[in-house]
Amino acid sequence: MKKATGFMGAALLAGGLLAGCSADSENASPEENENTAEETTTAPQEETEQTEQQTEQQETETTTETETTTDAEQAADEAASDAKTAADNAAQSTEKAVEEADQATQGVQDEASKAADTVKEKAADAGAAVEQGASDAREQAETATENATEEVTETVQGKEATGTFNGVADPHTVEIEVDGVPNAYQVEAESETMKKFESMEPGQSVTFVYEENGEQLVINEVK
Repeated sequence: MKKATGFMGAALLAGGLLAGCSADSENASPEENENTAEETTTAPQEETEQTEQQTEQQETETTTETETTTDAEQAADEAASDAKTAADNAAQSTEKAVEEADQATQGVQDEASKAADTVKEKAADAGAAVEQGASDAREQAETATENATEEVTETVQGKEATGTFNGVADPHTVEIEVDGVPNAYQVEAESETMKKFESMEPGQSVTFVYEENGEQLVINEVK
């Protein structure tokens, strides 16, 4: 009985409270009802505005991100283009340096070749000069030898001359004119040579061999 009575009391209390709330609502003033309606209307508007702001913000952020991406792509393209230009310039500079190095090397080789050719030419000229000098020396030596031999032969055999016989001066002297100059020549008396002169006529041309014996010119042979 006590439990049933407790439940009933609780039910009555709850019902009273609900009735009181309903009455309060019904008894509320029109202004309060209007405020409540305004609050109810304003809330969705604010939510809509917040949604629109969020959408605009997202669009702005998306646009910013797109612009940033575009700027980054442009910067990357510019950097790639600059890098390519720098690489091309470096390649051209390298090629130019290689060409200049090749030209310099070729120039050195040409100069070295010219120098070598000059040395060869000078060596050839020097060799030719030495050979010519040796040849000249040999010729001079041969000439000197021939002259010495001739002098020795002349000394031993006498000198040959051709002149005009002018006559017999005495049994051992004859006169002969050589190159327009008359000279007295000694001849051994009663020799075969003197006999030849005795048989000649004055004015006759004669070729003879003589030698100098001190101041005397001695005829050894008549040809």
